Amino acid sequence: MGPPRLLRGLLPLPQLLSADAWLPCSSRLQLLLSHSHYSRLTLRWPSCADAFKLLLALLLVSAALAEVRYIASSSMAPTLRPADRAVAEKITYLFRRPSIGDIVFFRVPTALQNHGINKDVVFIKRILATPGDFIEVRQGQLIVNGVALKERYTASHASYTMEAMRLPEGHVFVMGDNRNNSCDSRACRGPLPVSNIIGRYMMSFTRTSIQ
Repeated sequence: MGPPRLLRGLLPLPQLLSADAWLPCSSRLQLLLSHSHYSRLTLRWPSCADAFKLLLALLLVSAALAEVRYIASSSMAPTLRPADRAVAEKITYLFRRPSIGDIVFFRVPTALQNHGINKDVVFIKRILATPGDFIEVRQGQLIVNGVALKERYTASHASYTMEAMRLPEGHVFVMGDNRNNSCDSRACRGPLPVSNIIGRYMMSFTRTSIQ
């Protein structure tokens, strides 16, 4: 008993193509498409030039949507540690405003640029108050709009006090999770312009996990 009709039609196919016909840049795939059983297909394998253009486009799109940043200090410990790699996504704030609890990457404020810090430096901190909020610190306790926040993500207990202030429009208040070792909105920078934010923290990789 011979092979089924479908298999009889497929058996000659290996003789049509050599192994290199399956390479991305091979034009010999057209020979397969011209076979009687596949003459109706319009599939065309991209050339080397087209494949390179596609790869370049994907890289540009991915760079526009997210980027990986190196954590250089311990100001966000224990959430992020020095030498961690953190992913910043750039989509969220196209649809909503930054909110309390978000960890954000941002460009150096003008005040720090005037003190010699390179404008290309990027910082990462946590948003703790948004435009119109009142914020203060009493004996290390952070209070926003009269409510003491329960912060389980911070390092050691903060040992400072900050007078109450109201955030102006277009600004957020940011601090590092390592409050006793962070230059942030308390004294170093002041309220952060929302326009300086370049992305929201999404996830991180430890140094050992990517070796």
